[in-house]
Amino acid sequence: MKTTLLLTASAAVLCAFAVTPARAGLSFVQNFGNTGTESGQFRAPQDVTVDSAGNIYVADYGNDRIDRFNPANFAGTFTSFGSYGSGSGQFSVPAAVTVNSAGNVFVADFGNYRIDRFNPSSFAGTFIAFGSQGAGSGQFGRPQDVAVDSAGNVYVADYNNRRIDRFNPSNFAGTFTTFGSYGSGHFNDPQGVTVDSAGNVWVADRSLNRIARFNPSNFAGTFTTFGSGGSGSGQFNGPDGVALDSAGNVYVVDSNNNRIDSFNPSNFVGTFASFGSYGTGNGQFNGANGVTVDSAGNVYVADSGNDRIVKLTTAPEPASAALLLSGCAIFALRRRR
Repeated sequence: MKTTLLLTASAAVLCAFAVTPARAGLSFVQNFGNTGTESGQFRAPQDVTVDSAGNIYVADYGNDRIDRFNPANFAGTFTSFGSYGSGSGQFSVPAAVTVNSAGNVFVADFGNYRIDRFNPSSFAGTFIAFGSQGAGSGQFGRPQDVAVDSAGNVYVADYNNRRIDRFNPSNFAGTFTTFGSYGSGHFNDPQGVTVDSAGNVWVADRSLNRIARFNPSNFAGTFTTFGSGGSGSGQFNGPDGVALDSAGNVYVVDSNNNRIDSFNPSNFVGTFASFGSYGTGNGQFNGANGVTVDSAGNVYVADSGNDRIVKLTTAPEPASAALLLSGCAIFALRRRR
């Protein structure tokens, strides 16, 4: 007796599946604020960040102040810090804001060519300014964004100097370092900067329509770029802000495309997704600038042209399985005597 393999119409099918992992999409939650100078109002907000307690800080560019609120009670917790000027406790068109682990607030004071630091518990008593106008060490040419790493180092997107600056507040002059120079090989128009948990620095380069990444320990050896100019998948048009979540996903304010783009650097093309369009409705943007992500995965956007802060959330899309017919093996076992 022998057994023979025969192909039949009723055969058992053994196939391979290609599984696309679940990916985080974005969906609209709510808007905060409207146009004005009063409590709960903004004028061209440029940037947004969140502290460890979930409070939101806004660089209120047109009002020359830093605003703070808690999303759970917007009107009841809205507070403002500062006024227009160049003195202590004053700002001139603040372009960006971030908060370190100790609760200290750092501001990219665009019009005053400096980085300001204060603690909300004692605004006037803790206000310190770092830097002056220029292109030398310890100087800034229009600081556009600011970020802080886990070691307390401060990174600045130095727009006019076409570079990224780094310093430690404990020794400003002694630790001041710059990365990059003008040109397509480095930076042309650095607008946004952030630092991930591994110490990599991410830069949104508006004019070059790309996101750059490097590690300060080896700038030239680790310099990598993502994206190109355009409005399609994997493309940017005037990227202004960049942020990362705890899973390493990157979120980009694609300002001229009026959308928020997201991707994972391990698979840029395969994970690239976009959310939003131009307009004033829910889930629409008008020249947005800054972006941040909280510990729960909520994404906050400074929607500058609409004078508001937009809250989005990440909702996992289901994993998909694609049947690969070319990889199927169709067999039937028929016993012949």
